[in-house]
Amino acid sequence: MNSTKQIPEKRIHHPYWIYESTQMIPDMLTQCLEDGVQSQIDEVVKQLQYRKIDKIFLLGRGSSYFATLSLRYLFSAIVDIPVSASVTNLFDTYPPRNINKKTAVFILSTSGKSEGDKQVIQFAKSYGAYTIAVTDIEGTTLAKNVDDIILGPGGAKVELPATRTYSSALFRMTQLIIALAKKQGHADEAVELEKALIKIPDLLREFIPKYEQESGENAEFLKDCTAFFVVGYGPNIATADEGALALAQCAGVSSSSYEMENFIHGPIQALTKDMGVVGVASGGPLQDRMLRTMMAAKTIGAKTMIIAPEGSEDMPYVDVKVLISNKIPDLLSPIAYMIPLWQTAYQFALLGKGGHPDRLMMDEPEFIKAFEYLMQKDKWVS
Repeated sequence: MNSTKQIPEKRIHHPYWIYESTQMIPDMLTQCLEDGVQSQIDEVVKQLQYRKIDKIFLLGRGSSYFATLSLRYLFSAIVDIPVSASVTNLFDTYPPRNINKKTAVFILSTSGKSEGDKQVIQFAKSYGAYTIAVTDIEGTTLAKNVDDIILGPGGAKVELPATRTYSSALFRMTQLIIALAKKQGHADEAVELEKALIKIPDLLREFIPKYEQESGENAEFLKDCTAFFVVGYGPNIATADEGALALAQCAGVSSSSYEMENFIHGPIQALTKDMGVVGVASGGPLQDRMLRTMMAAKTIGAKTMIIAPEGSEDMPYVDVKVLISNKIPDLLSPIAYMIPLWQTAYQFALLGKGGHPDRLMMDEPEFIKAFEYLMQKDKWVS
C-alpha cells in the first residue's frame, strides 16, 4: 500500500475515523437542504418530467444497493412511476426488456469508481435512457459518464464502510422523491413528509451524543454473542442488511439479515441461547408483529436488542432498547435507524472485536491478495 495512504493507528480523540463520519451525519444532512444540492435535485426532477419518464431503475452495490431497497417503498407510496431496484452490474447482465427513452436509471455509489459502472451507463444510454449518479465524489468515472449528478456533501471519506454517505444518499433521494411527488399532484402527502424530513438533522444532533453514552454498555452486554440475526420490515429491510454488515465487520462474528416474515418462517429455527437478535421496529402497521418476534426470540433464550420510536418503552422482553424520536415517519426512518447500529458496532471495535473498523481486513496480506481478483486497486486502498 502507498505509504501516503497509511491510516494512523491512533487518533487524538477517537482511534478510528468512522467515529467522525457518524458524528458528521446531522451536518451532512443539513447541507443537503442547501441550494447547491437542492438545485441538482430540481434539475433532475425537471428532466424526469420533460422526458416523460414512465419507469425508474435504482442501481447500487453493497450498502448503496441496500439504500435502493429502502427507497423503493417511498417511491411507491407517493410517486406515480413504477420503480425497480437491482445490483448495478446485473442491470446489463440480465437486462429488463422495457428500457427506452422514457426510462430513468439512478446509480448510487459512494466512490463512483466501481468496476463496470461505465459499461452499465453506456448500456442504458444505448436504449436512450436518462442516467443519474447519486455519489459523493466529483470527477469519477461514474460522475463523468452520466447525464446528471446529485452530488453529496463531504466528499471522499477515509474509512471504507458506509456511514454519512449512506444516510446522505437516502436523504438526497428522499428530497427528490418528495419534489417529484409535488409535481405529480401529491402535494399533501409530500409536504407532510417534507416537514418531517427537515426536522431529522436536528433530531439526530440530539440523538447521536445521547446514544453514544449508552452504546458502549450495549456492546458490552452483547459482546459474547456468537452470531447475530438482524431483522427488519418494509423500508427497514435495508437497515437490517446494512446493520448485519456493520456488526459482522466490527463484532467479528457471523451476522445475517432477514425480512421479518422470512426470519420467522425458517431462520428462527437456528436461534440458540448464545446468539443475539436485533429488531428494527420503526412504527407502522407491522410494528406489533416485530415486537412479537422479539418476544419469541427472548423466549428461546437469545439476547435481544430493538430500535424503535419513543413511546415503545414497555417491552420487558427486550434486553436492549434504543429509542429514536417518534417524529420520524416509518417511510423516512431508514435515514436515522441505521445510526445506532453503526454506533454500537463501533463500540465492538473498541472492545477489540472483529476487524479494523476503518480498514476492515484490507491491510491483511491475504485480503490484499484476494481483492486483486475482485476490485480495481485504487478503490480499496484509498
